[in-house]
Amino acid sequence: MSFDLYLEGLSYFANPIMFIASFLGVLVGIVFGALPGLTATMTIAVFIPFTFGLDPVISFAFLLGLYTGAVYGGSISAILINIPGTPSAIATSLDGYPLCQKGRAGEAIGISTVSSAFGGFFSVLVLCVAAPLIANVALKFSAEEYVGITLIGLSIIAVISPGSIVKGLIGGILGLVLGTVGLDPITGFPRMIFGRAELLDGIDSIPVMIGVYGLAEMFSQISKNDFKTVVSQKLSKVIPSGKDIKRLMPTIFRSSVIGTLIGAIPAAGGSIASLVAYGQEKRFGKRRHLLGTGIIDGVAAPEAANNASTGGALIPMMTLGIPGDPMTAVLMGGLIIQGLRPGPILFQQQMPFVSSIFISLLLSVVFMLVIGLAGARIFSRLITIRKNYLIPAILVFCLVGSYAINNSLFDVGVLIIAGIVGFLLKQVNFSVAPIILGMILGPLFETNLRRSLMLSGGDWSTFVTRPFSLAFLIIVVLVLVGPLLLQLVRKQKTACEDEEDENGGV
Repeated sequence: MSFDLYLEGLSYFANPIMFIASFLGVLVGIVFGALPGLTATMTIAVFIPFTFGLDPVISFAFLLGLYTGAVYGGSISAILINIPGTPSAIATSLDGYPLCQKGRAGEAIGISTVSSAFGGFFSVLVLCVAAPLIANVALKFSAEEYVGITLIGLSIIAVISPGSIVKGLIGGILGLVLGTVGLDPITGFPRMIFGRAELLDGIDSIPVMIGVYGLAEMFSQISKNDFKTVVSQKLSKVIPSGKDIKRLMPTIFRSSVIGTLIGAIPAAGGSIASLVAYGQEKRFGKRRHLLGTGIIDGVAAPEAANNASTGGALIPMMTLGIPGDPMTAVLMGGLIIQGLRPGPILFQQQMPFVSSIFISLLLSVVFMLVIGLAGARIFSRLITIRKNYLIPAILVFCLVGSYAINNSLFDVGVLIIAGIVGFLLKQVNFSVAPIILGMILGPLFETNLRRSLMLSGGDWSTFVTRPFSLAFLIIVVLVLVGPLLLQLVRKQKTACEDEEDENGGV
């Protein structure tokens, strides 16, 4: 692919609104990410409806800014009060908070910001190089291959869901069922519309996303009945020294590679990337024996990884139409409501738009670095906002956002039902991510499955006679069966060790 194609999106940035949208996105993302309990996924879901009337390139400049800013913002509360603002900042709190207790909170936030920026920049470079190559290969895929790809996305998110594999699969199946509502994609026959014309085009995924992520989280916060104000921390030495950055570069680079690779695995995401990077630092780091006591190495590793996962997660979403994590699942919904379907055709027909995404993501990383370092002291005060002011404001955002999509009270009803269901599912440790992914991937899976069978005359062997399709199906089996096999191997190994101990004792 010619390098000139990467520059096609530059023309969009002659419009100052692009810079303003990216800047505001990062700023709002950091604010929401820093507030405990408000996840990055929820942030994107709540704000997507407000971008509906915007030009797609401006819309995505803002949404990618939200994405980048919210993932980084979670580290602020993790460092200052030991409450990760987002799940991907869990590992950051292990050393970030001890640093804060030592009076080095400013230093921890500074290292977090620089590491996040490097990880984000690295992942953008990988995205720019890898995405077009993968898209070129994916252009050769037929319906059979897309059946395998969608199954991979559904199976992985089922496996990594909290609780059991069964719960994850139940959530995925529920999402698939919701995805079948509306007109049959092949015959046009209405399905499960219950006489409601609003359901002819299916259930809009955006009100559902806002409900299960935004409204459900607010219900959860209210149920905890914890509205206490947290005392703010004083920050100093926010800008890290060149000596510290130089010493940490091997850690930051290694973690950026880990984050990008794990982010590119469908449904893995920043949480896993940050924990793996922290684990590798504990294994290979020069100061691994001090991890957990409050050292900047323990902040740099997870932050580089979780921000590198942002660009990595966009690779499968943009090239194959498979979200890399729940956040990109919501972003994918944002693309779809703009009339754009992620996948290899996007690279073939909308390369200027794809190029603008690369540039917007890079721009958001730059803004994150500048805003993060310049506004650290201000953002540290966000955690003191009382929840009895914050929660009503977010509830209003959810209601207005859902109504604004189609100016429909029906969507508000969908939002409220989704919020109640999402809240109840959280109470029994059900992840809502498989439901959203099922809704998004369901129509793609169904259409390609039925098209494959129609073209093959009902011959199911068509899925195993094509090399790529067979490879994808093998991956699905390994993903679903692999954890069970590993569990059996571990039990057998433990039993053998116990038996050896008993024999040794005798």
